[in-house]
Amino acid sequence: MAPLLLLASNGAIIFLMSKTLPNHKEYSFKHHFVPHPHHKTRATLLSHSAIFTYLLGIVLIFGSFRLISKTFPGVLGYASDITTQDLLNLTNQKRLESGLTELRINSALSSAAKRKAEDMFKEGYWSHISPSGTEPWDFILRENYDYVYAGENLAKNFNTSKDVVQAWVNSSSHKENIMNKNYEEIGFAVVNGVLDGYETTLVVQMFGKSRTGSYVASAKDENKILESVATVLEDTGLVPDPKNEPIQKQIVIENPVVQPTVDIATASKAIGLVFVIYIVVLLLLDIWYSKRHSIFKLTGHSLAHLSFLMITLVGMLLMMMPGKIL
Repeated sequence: MAPLLLLASNGAIIFLMSKTLPNHKEYSFKHHFVPHPHHKTRATLLSHSAIFTYLLGIVLIFGSFRLISKTFPGVLGYASDITTQDLLNLTNQKRLESGLTELRINSALSSAAKRKAEDMFKEGYWSHISPSGTEPWDFILRENYDYVYAGENLAKNFNTSKDVVQAWVNSSSHKENIMNKNYEEIGFAVVNGVLDGYETTLVVQMFGKSRTGSYVASAKDENKILESVATVLEDTGLVPDPKNEPIQKQIVIENPVVQPTVDIATASKAIGLVFVIYIVVLLLLDIWYSKRHSIFKLTGHSLAHLSFLMITLVGMLLMMMPGKIL
C-alpha cells in the first residue's frame, strides 16, 4: 500500500511540475531575444556566434554592392542634383563674403573642364593627372586658353551643388583655389557616367587668368550691338516685315542626367539604420529582462564584440557614403 501511495504522490508532483514549467518550444524561442536564467548568458541573438554572423552578413552585403557594380555597371550609383549655374553662384558668393571680386564664367575653361571629366570616365581614373601623364593644364591649353595662372578642383558623388562648394571650402587646399586673388575666370563641368562600375557624377572646376585677357560680352553690350544692327537695317530698308517671319523658338540642349537604379547612399543608410535599431532594441530588451528577473550574466566579451561590430558597420557606411573631393 505504501509503495502505491508513494508512486501516486510522485506522479502528482511530476504532473504539477509539467504544468508550471513553460512549454519547451516557447521557452527556447523566447531566449533568442532575452537572457537565459540558467546559463547566465545573453540572448542567442546577442551571442558570440550571432555577432560573427552579423559581421559576415555586413561584409557580404557591401561586397555584393561591389560585385553588382562590376557585373551590371550603372545599376548602383549616387543620385545628384548639381548645376553649373548653382556652382558659379555659390563659388562667387564665398568670394564676395571674403571681400574678393566675382569670377567670370569662361567657355574655354568650361570646355576644358568637360573634356577632363570625359577623359576620367574614358580612362577610368580619379586624379588630377591621368594615367598617361596628362595634366589639367593640357586640357586648358587645348582650348587655346593661354593662361598666366590656372587651377583645378574636383568632386564626385555629391548630392547638391551646395554640398560640393562647402566641401571645397572646408578643405584648405581647395579653398585656396576658390579664394585665389590671381584668378579672374572660371569654368565648370558636371558630367554623369560610369566610373569603377558605379553611376557617378563628376564635377570639374577650372580656374584661370588669361595672358591676353578674355572678352565677355555683358547683356548691356549685347543690346547695344543689336540696336546698332537694327538701325543699319532700317537705313537700308532691309528690315523684314514681322508678319512674314516664321516663328522661331530657342532650342536649349542639355546633357541628360542619368540617375542610378539604386542610390548607394540611400541603400547604405537604410541598411545601417535598420541594423542599429535591431541591435539597440535587443540590448534594451536584454537590460530590462535582466533587471526584472535579477539575472546576473556571464557575458564574457560580448560587449567588446558588439562594439567591434558597430565600428565595422560605421566604417563600411563611411566608405559607401557620397562626396569625395580632390
